[in-house]
Amino acid sequence: MGDLLEKFDMLDTTGQQQLLDYLDFLLAKRRKKKKMRFDLQAYRENLLKVSVWSEKDLVIFDEIRAHANQWKTKEW
Repeated sequence: MGDLLEKFDMLDTTGQQQLLDYLDFLLAKRRKKKKMRFDLQAYRENLLKVSVWSEKDLVIFDEIRAHANQWKTKEW
């Protein structure tokens, strides 16, 4: 670790900033990989948020479809 600090101190301000930016990039990639793992608990919670519709709830869509099918389009 001391070797790393010695080399860091040998860099000019621009070099130090570039190294810090690169380290931030590597850490961000690592965090992104961790987030990509499948989270079963979150998946279950999202499933519980999905609404469930009964046949009665869907009747309105059948009525709308029936009315839409009766529309006559104007011919050009």
